[in-house]
Amino acid sequence: MNIALFTSNHLRHKYIANQLAQDLPLKLIVCEQKSDKIQDASAYQASDQQLLEMHFAERDRSEKSFFGENQHFPQRVEVVILPFGALNSENTLALLEKHQITHILLFGTSIIKPFILNRFPEKVINLHLGLSPYYKGSGTNFFPIVNQEFECIGATFHLATEKVDAGAILHQIRPDEVSAEDTVHSLGNKVILKAGKVYPKVVELYLSQQIRLHYQNPIERSHEYKIKDFTPSVLRQAHEVMAQGGVKKYLDKQSEKNNDKPIISGF
Repeated sequence: MNIALFTSNHLRHKYIANQLAQDLPLKLIVCEQKSDKIQDASAYQASDQQLLEMHFAERDRSEKSFFGENQHFPQRVEVVILPFGALNSENTLALLEKHQITHILLFGTSIIKPFILNRFPEKVINLHLGLSPYYKGSGTNFFPIVNQEFECIGATFHLATEKVDAGAILHQIRPDEVSAEDTVHSLGNKVILKAGKVYPKVVELYLSQQIRLHYQNPIERSHEYKIKDFTPSVLRQAHEVMAQGGVKKYLDKQSEKNNDKPIISGF
C-alpha cells in the first residue's frame, strides 16, 4: 500500500502532512500552491482593504502559534511543488503511477477532477474543514460564525466525489476546549490541530474496513459558500458576533446546540 497526499503550502498543510507521515505509508506529497485570490483586496475601498489585510495577518500569526514547528514537509517523503491550478493534470497521474500509489488523501487543494478520481474509486479521502452537510464549499468554519452556528464548526473526513463535499462520511469532529476567549482564527486552528491527530486513525480504520460509510442526504439547513461570498461586509459581521460574546452564548447551550446538529462518529 502506497499513499499520496494532495495538499498546499501553508503551515497547517505541513502539520497535517507530518502527522500523517508518522503513522501511514506516505510515499508522495503533491503540494499545490495556494491561490491569492481570496486575499485580493484591490477592488475595495481603503478601509475595506485594511480590514482584509489585518484579517489575513492575524490568520498567519494564529497559524504560526499553532503549527509553527512545522516549517517543512516530512523529510523522508518526496514532495512535488505545483503552481495553483496545475494539480489536475496528466503529469500528476504520471507521478502517482511512478510511486505506485494505491490511495490518495486530500487537504486544502483544488477540487479533484473525475479523470483522477475515477482511477481511484473509493480510495480518495478528503479532510474537509467544515461539517457536511451543514456547510459545504469555502469558508466552512468561518460562515458558521457569521450565522451564529458555532455548533457547525468542525471537520469532516469523507470519500471524495465529483460533487463538492458530498461523499460518504467516515468521521466528523468538533474542536476541543472551546473557550470564550477564542477568536475566528483560533477556533479554526483548534479544528485543524485535532484533525491532524485523528486523520491517521480514520485512514487506518477505513483501510481495514472498520468504518461504516454514512452516505449524505440533502437537508434543509445546508449552506454552500464560494470564495466570492467572503467580503469585508461578512467579515465585519463575524467580528460583531465575536464581540457580542458569540462563543460564550454557544457554550452556555453547547449540549443543546450540538444535539440539534448531530455529527457522525466513525469510531
